[in-house]
Order: sequence, then C-alpha cells, then structure tokens
Amino acid sequence: MFDLAIKRAHIVGESRVDYGNLYIKDGKFAALSSEELPARESVNADGRIVFPGGVDPHVHFNDPGLTAGEDFQTGSMAAVAGGITTVFEMPLTNPLTADEPSFLLKKGEASRKSVADFGLYLALTPDNCKSVGELMALEPIAFKAFMSYSPEIPMVKDGELLAGMRAIRAANSRIAVHCENNDIITFLTAQLKEAGRDGPRAYTESRPDYSEWEAVQRAVTLAKLAGVHLHVVHSSTPEGARIVAEARQQGHPISVETAQHFLFLDADDFERVGPFAQCNPPLRAPGNDDKLWEAMRNGQIDCVGTDHAPYTIEEKLRGNGSVWATPAGMNNIQSAIPLMIGEGIKREIPLTRLARLFATAPAQLFNVYPKKGAITIGGDADMFLFDPSEEWVVDPKLTFYKQKWTPFEGVKVSGRIKRTWVRGTVVYEDAAPMGRIVVEPGFGQFIPGRTGNAMFGIPGSDAA
Repeated sequence: MFDLAIKRAHIVGESRVDYGNLYIKDGKFAALSSEELPARESVNADGRIVFPGGVDPHVHFNDPGLTAGEDFQTGSMAAVAGGITTVFEMPLTNPLTADEPSFLLKKGEASRKSVADFGLYLALTPDNCKSVGELMALEPIAFKAFMSYSPEIPMVKDGELLAGMRAIRAANSRIAVHCENNDIITFLTAQLKEAGRDGPRAYTESRPDYSEWEAVQRAVTLAKLAGVHLHVVHSSTPEGARIVAEARQQGHPISVETAQHFLFLDADDFERVGPFAQCNPPLRAPGNDDKLWEAMRNGQIDCVGTDHAPYTIEEKLRGNGSVWATPAGMNNIQSAIPLMIGEGIKREIPLTRLARLFATAPAQLFNVYPKKGAITIGGDADMFLFDPSEEWVVDPKLTFYKQKWTPFEGVKVSGRIKRTWVRGTVVYEDAAPMGRIVVEPGFGQFIPGRTGNAMFGIPGSDAA
C-alpha cells in the first residue's frame, strides 16, 4: 500500500514527460505506473503537470538579525507557494555566517521556522580562509565570496580569493562567487555622483556589463589555478555565461546560474518601477533577456536562482530621493518558477529542460541529487502540481512575503501552482485569496553539505 497517489498527471522526469500515476511511500518517490495501484490517499491531477520541487541555490532570508525584511518562516512559506521545496540560504545576516557560533545560530533559527528543506552557506572572508577545513564539520552547502563591496559581507581581494579557493579545494567543497569589478564600479560611481546623476540610469551605468564579465573571467582564472568547483552566481550577461561554458568544456568544474529577474525585467523596467527593481548586478538593456534565455536553452547557463533579497519598504523608498541611498535586492521567490514555466512554454523550451534549470541541475551542482531535484525512484517526494492553463496577476498583498512588495506587481502569469509537497507531505495548497500553508513552522529539515561533486566527477560523500 502506497501512502499517496498522484493520478492522471503529466509527470516531468529527467529525460521525458510521462502520463500516468505517481506513487509515494515513506516520503519517497516509489513508483510511476499507468496502472491504478492501491494508496491511502489520492489526488486527481486531471491532466495537469507534476514538476520536481524547485531547488533554489540562492536565497536571502535575512535570519538572524535582519528579519524586518524577511525571515526563514515567511521566506520559506513564499518559496513553497512558488514550488520551491529546497533553498540554499546566503550568509549575509547579522551576525555574518562566517564561523561556528554564527552558523549554529542560523541553523537553529531555520530549523525552528522553515517549512522548506534548507542548506546553509558560510561566508568566505579575509579572516576565515585558514579555518575552512575546521568549518567543514558544520556541513555547509558551500562558501560564498564577494569580489565587490557589499554592506553585509567583506569583499575579498584576488589574492585572498585564490587562497580561499585553495583552502576550499583542499576541503573538497565548493565556492559561489559574486562577480563584479569593484574598482570599475567605484570609479564610475564617483564620476556619476559628481555629475549629479542619481536615478536608475545612473545606477546601471555605474555597474556596466563589462564590470561583471571581467570579474567572471578573473574568478574563472583563479578557480582554474586552485582546481576548485566555482559556481558563478546570478550572471546577468551572456558573455559571463560563455566564459564559464568555455572553461567547463576545457574540463574545469565551473558552473553558472542566472537569476529569474534578468529573464523578465530590464533597465527600462528599473526606470519605470524605481528602487524596488534595484539589484546587483543591475537589470540590463532591453533584449539581454533573450540572450539569457538562449544561453539556458543551449546549456551555457546551468541553472537559475531567485536571489530573493528582501528589504523593508522604507529602506527601498530611500531610492526615490537618490538611487545611491537604497539597498539592492528584490522580492520575487513566490512568482519566479510559475513565470519561468509559462514563458518557457511560450518559447517552446521542453518541460524537462525547464525542470533541469530550476531543480535537477542545482541539486547536482550542490551534490544533493538524487535525494533532491528530480522525480526519481528513491528520491525525496518533493514536487508541485502545476496548471498551465490558469492565468493570474501578481499582487504583493497576496504573497507570504513579510514585506508586501515586488517589482513583478501587476505582471500576468501563465500557469498556477495548485499544490506543493515536501518529502511526500503537502505543505501548500492553492486557495482563495492567497493560498495556505498546511504544515507548522519547523517542518523543513537541514540538508548537510556533502563533499565532492558527482556532476563533475569529483569524489566525495554521497547525498544522503
């Protein structure tokens, strides 16, 4: 007897879409069959689509210390409502997640609040490079470094980054890097401020596309020297994606994600929306999105992440006086996957390819596959039921965000998530007016980071 049957569904596997019945036992995918098999509970999908639960490699839930903008409870609720069942949370909190006490503090908060399963990054800073080996006992999902200034985390210079990469390689882990050229940004920002420029166009000009892809090239070069698995985060440029793809073709374990907002918003939207569309790297020129979609289609971009980075409405409104006065980041996790699927279908991208981008590839890259990231027998039964025919309009008031804003307000979405499961348990149900979370905070489980990387043939511990 199975615990759950999802009947009459189009089931998105890794290589094909099957029509039939999906069965779950003890929180795991147990069978896929055209036959009616006995189960304690059944859900009639009525021909709708079952996708693997999303694995978001890049979220900021601000817990602990910066929770006015978001915390693990509200952020994870928005995630599962958006089909994301696993999140990897960034270390830019207070205190910075850079040592054992801060990591355990965050792990405790997330364990108490999250309704999604979660892994945690550790910051790589100029001060903790020598401690990487010891910190691996905490089982971080990866390390995170900034090549440019950020108010929440110290940037690392090239020599420090190389030393950190070598230490991470020795520990058989991986590093995610925010790639922007700090010197170029500092120089251009000073010029623009001196000229009295303080609007969205000035901000995009202060962080041109070449300031990003030059830093990607530098990070790739350092990663080749260190032999480390480098993951380039939220690439906004097709040039950066090509640099990574070329390195990977040469046999180096280097990967790249883009962020969903670069696929749907551009510099004109920044001008229209204002500071609520401000992010780093910034939104690019119209037409750049088409190039990123093509890079995803042809495999140059490995995966997507939301880079969900909330701030309070008051913090964002500072940018109405001067774009230099507001923090960069946006709320988008709840609508990101439905938007991506709807647009992907319009662009005739196969459903299997879309699922790989938002679920399978990030799970593989961060070595939590096949436990996470795919509808595969024996894997965790993380999934969501998707109705591609239902249209809706993004309304921030009807989200689980702690701060009820998003630059996607008013955007029409083709396709709606009807139900989300984590480990075979339903966690979200679509219901008027905004859906409901049907598990208690703390349902989510910590996902230990594993060494090595099966995708790149690097030996290490297997995903449990």
